[in-house]
Amino acid sequence: MKLRARLLLICLCALLVPVLVAIAVAAAVVVGSGGRSQEARFRAALELVRKDIADTERRYGLSIARLAASGAVQRKLYVYDRYWGLLGKDILDGDVAVLRDDLENYLLSESLDTIAVYRVEGENFVPVVVVGNSTYIRNSIPRSKPSGRPEYLQTSDGIYATFTMPVFHSVSGGLIGFLALQKAFNRSYLEALSQKFNINIALYAQGLYRYSSLPGIASAGALWARHHPATGGLFSGTYPFAGRLYRYVGYYFEMGQAAKGYLFAGGPSSITPAEWVRTFTRLSIIPLICVALAAVLFILWGSEVIRAIRSLLAASVKVGRGEYRLALPVERRDEFGSLYRGFASMAAKLEEDAAKLEESKRLLVTSERMAALGSFSAGVAHEINNPLGVILNHVQLLQSGKLSEAERSEFLARVDTEIKRISRLLRNLLHTSDEVAFSDFAPEPVVREVVQLFSPKLQGKGVEVRLEPFPDGLSIEGHVDAVKQVFFNLLYNAVQAIHHDHGLIRVFGQADGAGFWIRFCDNGEGMDQATRAHIFEPFFTRKQHAGTGLGLALSRKIMRQHGGSIEVQSEENVGTTVSLCFPMKEGACPSAAISPS
Repeated sequence: MKLRARLLLICLCALLVPVLVAIAVAAAVVVGSGGRSQEARFRAALELVRKDIADTERRYGLSIARLAASGAVQRKLYVYDRYWGLLGKDILDGDVAVLRDDLENYLLSESLDTIAVYRVEGENFVPVVVVGNSTYIRNSIPRSKPSGRPEYLQTSDGIYATFTMPVFHSVSGGLIGFLALQKAFNRSYLEALSQKFNINIALYAQGLYRYSSLPGIASAGALWARHHPATGGLFSGTYPFAGRLYRYVGYYFEMGQAAKGYLFAGGPSSITPAEWVRTFTRLSIIPLICVALAAVLFILWGSEVIRAIRSLLAASVKVGRGEYRLALPVERRDEFGSLYRGFASMAAKLEEDAAKLEESKRLLVTSERMAALGSFSAGVAHEINNPLGVILNHVQLLQSGKLSEAERSEFLARVDTEIKRISRLLRNLLHTSDEVAFSDFAPEPVVREVVQLFSPKLQGKGVEVRLEPFPDGLSIEGHVDAVKQVFFNLLYNAVQAIHHDHGLIRVFGQADGAGFWIRFCDNGEGMDQATRAHIFEPFFTRKQHAGTGLGLALSRKIMRQHGGSIEVQSEENVGTTVSLCFPMKEGACPSAAISPS
């Protein structure tokens, strides 16, 4: 019998049969104990969920206490309490904007959902600023209402906990405001816990499942509702669903009179890996004896092959560690000698290639770093250059002395707006996160503001901008400064494309089933097909000394961040139309689209 046949027979007799027997015995043992271990794991996971909820409530209580004791918040509320009706709207808006930035930073640093700051107005507290989710934040709170204890609201998507605290002036001790933090124990929160603890979770409240990643838990409702009253203790059970048996652990919770229900953790009833490993270890004696016997026979009949394999294995490990100088018995005259010589030759070639690869990698890393630095610097320069250009134009007109007092005030306000926009841009660049705070706003005033910024340049070139009325009720959810930058880039490109004295730029809005469209149309020089194919590539520009080629590339990135798109239609010597599509919010019903003449 050949060696290969004898080795196959030995493996079948000494390894396969006892291993199959051991697995069958282990499966029988694990089936009995798997349920208990699985229930223990579910109980532990549920305890972690309960602890996370309690820790979250405690963390929110500490956060609102620190915020109420903050000198910055107290100073703001003290000023609002004494001078709210005396300060101008622009001053208040600017001061509230600073407060909003501080609160957004605090919200991110403390991982909070919502912060609301209220001021005193008569017998009520009225909101000054709300950051985060404001869906269930009250617009007015009686001064006699706050108790300092958390309030809970049960909604269709979960439970909202509101933590409140009055703010007193640190010197006078008078009541100057009110704070509210709100945490949503909703679908998103429970999904995060389910992923964090790797467990299926279900929340049952007021006769409905507010959230469930546990299949078929509704079919178990009659079982646990009948056997487990609202005692607050843990309970467990099983239920069939889709041909499988599921195990669950639950408990009754009551956060407040308006927030009570059942929380479950569970999953398919099965053998856990840990229990299988422990059982396999206990039952591995017989298989190990069989393996040892097979090893002895293998050594007796295949020692030469084993030694050769071990030599090559050791050599391959050294090569894997980067050691290419090998001590192999290449002087042998048999097949293994040829294999050793070939392996040694391969190692020498790998050593040579590794040296070349390391040098290439070093050069590539250096090149990529320089390219990344150049791209980042160009992007920053482009973003800052646009508002600086507006500021420069307005400053030159202010220095001319030809403006009326009203025009000077208007131009100074525009300069102040653009300087603040540069400040916000630089502040955003210092953060590593790409996330921006979205809000609802009407796009038409933003477009009108951008057109006003271009008024000096438009007058100089003799270009008319015709801003046609937008549909009633047109609203965008996004970041105002980012969308304003897109409008600025498109209007700048349109002005640059006009080289005659009858220039016209039309801006109008439309609404259809796809979303909200805002279009910028000019009668400039237009583009050919070859140019249009590259307009969204960074650094591609036809303006030799007047652009960086980043405007449309950055605009497309911003539109994608807002879930929208940008389309360009152009014809040489006719003009260009750039269309921005913003997604339609659920429930938004703007008036019929305006068809431009």
